[in-house]
Amino acid sequence: MVKESNNSNDTKDMIDGNSEKKMEICYTCGKEFDMNNDEGAHYHYGEFPMCGYCSNFYGFYKEDLEV
Repeated sequence: MVKESNNSNDTKDMIDGNSEKKMEICYTCGKEFDMNNDEGAHYHYGEFPMCGYCSNFYGFYKEDLEV
């Protein structure tokens, strides 16, 4: 059954499957971000949250660029 909603965020969440927000504070820059919706965000060394901007800036997750 599909949930009807007028909220575009709810619709996007149903499509992406990320209905829950997981707010974290980046260990590097201090920015608050949603771990589930920030592309490139990850836990550095498995425990330190890092936003997508810092991940890209510091060069983490560059599998596509490796030969």
